[in-house]
Amino acid sequence: MFGLFISTATLVHANPEIATIIDQEYGAATSEGIVLLQSAPSAAEPNQWTVYARDPFRKDELVRAKITKNERGWAPNADGAGAKLLQRVPPQSITFNRVTLRSAEARKVAQQNAALAKTNFVSVQYQLAANATSGAPEWGMALLDTKGAEVGFIVVSAETGAVIHQQWSNGLASNTLGVSVNDAATPGERVADDVKQGARRAWEWTGDTGLEVGRFFKRLFKN
Repeated sequence: MFGLFISTATLVHANPEIATIIDQEYGAATSEGIVLLQSAPSAAEPNQWTVYARDPFRKDELVRAKITKNERGWAPNADGAGAKLLQRVPPQSITFNRVTLRSAEARKVAQQNAALAKTNFVSVQYQLAANATSGAPEWGMALLDTKGAEVGFIVVSAETGAVIHQQWSNGLASNTLGVSVNDAATPGERVADDVKQGARRAWEWTGDTGLEVGRFFKRLFKN
């Protein structure tokens, strides 16, 4: 089983330190197997993270815990184990010593790009996972309005801070700001739309984010 993590009062924002907590409690086999961090939508920095790691003792199974901030620090609690915690599992583990951009800094990058895209958001749902090809850690952030609808999605390198992908519900900016993403009319536009669709779906690890998705993204998700 995925026992209790240790609580650490010195942590301010549990990003790379999550791996340290797991390593101290369970050893390198578990900490090196973390594949995904997730947060619920939050207007400020998240006070809870969900951690998914490969079970070092059971092949093809995961262990999960929630780490919650309280007045003493971060309190961990086991939250299940098994083969069905995620419908899709990120193919690579997160290399935490490559994480130099924390969630708060990734949010600032999202704010800068949202301003360029003339889009406002009030809360963020974070995910941290490794790029399937390079293994580089990346932040995938769903950006939500006051009603909880997704108005943008942005992928930022947790290693360099570079923007890897962005989509906006007002039709501006996919990978490059100023490029229209209106309904596809030409073969080239249809290919571009497929690329955007695939890039967004790649971050749907659970298959159901529980978000009220705006019409732009509902179009992307149509079969």
